[in-house]
Amino acid sequence: MFVDEVEGKHGKLGDLERQWISENLEKLADNEKLNILRELENYKVITLKVIKEVYTAITGKKCNGYYWAVCLECGCEYDYDLPMCPACYEKKLECRARAIKTSEFQPPMKVVRYNKTFLKYENEHSCFNCENRKESYCPHFGNPYYNCNSEELHSCGCNACCSTLKSAQRKVDEWRKKGNKQNYAKPLSKEYL
Repeated sequence: MFVDEVEGKHGKLGDLERQWISENLEKLADNEKLNILRELENYKVITLKVIKEVYTAITGKKCNGYYWAVCLECGCEYDYDLPMCPACYEKKLECRARAIKTSEFQPPMKVVRYNKTFLKYENEHSCFNCENRKESYCPHFGNPYYNCNSEELHSCGCNACCSTLKSAQRKVDEWRKKGNKQNYAKPLSKEYL
């Protein structure tokens, strides 16, 4: 792991530094990791601030920031993209009043996340009313290029919805590969000419 390489060259890191490196630097290309290791040699003390500055200087990317909602009624922490508090919804209450919590690290596991963030969309099934909603969030939901292993597939309560979305996404991708393009503009009507 890259965090072990950094500690091998620069000594023991704090828990925050280890966590941030694991979450943000492990996926970098080998040459970027090597450049980061070299740049860190210019610092006597490796802090989170130093690591972020070096990351930005080497990759040219801003550091990730994470945010999620906190219900002002019950204190439930949930995905910012959800239209209302899922805990209140389960109690047959509608609460859209929320505060925003931010962090440099990924949200904790207690943050409620759903695969489908909408409450109701035409005749499509919503995660808000699904019996499989508890701890069912999957970062690969609907991704037509990700193949679950057979164990994941059999234990997944979201399999039917995911397969439907994958199929729809494949059709869109095939349509685009044929050179088709979504047009957003339309000719002006005569009243504007």
